Amino acid sequence: MLSQSEGVSCTPAAGVQLRREVGEASTPKEEPFGLHAPWLHFVNKMEIRRLAKLHMRIKRKKAALSELIGQRQTIMNRCIKRMRRAGGRN
Repeated sequence: MLSQSEGVSCTPAAGVQLRREVGEASTPKEEPFGLHAPWLHFVNKMEIRRLAKLHMRIKRKKAALSELIGQRQTIMNRCIKRMRRAGGRN
């Protein structure tokens, strides 16, 4: 006979995605894809679902691009400091 600790799995079933908590508390609530846009009143359910997916995808890509630009800026600042030190300026 199996005890309770044997045979019990704590992993989710196959195909189940865990919900990611990505900074929800820090991000301000925003209106989804132009809530007050006049054309939004003529959207059907399929288009609303597609717009929601596209909106989140665009938001993630903007965040990724912002991170890459920040890294580039950090490298540029480091190089500028090196350049100034090499030139005898501080």
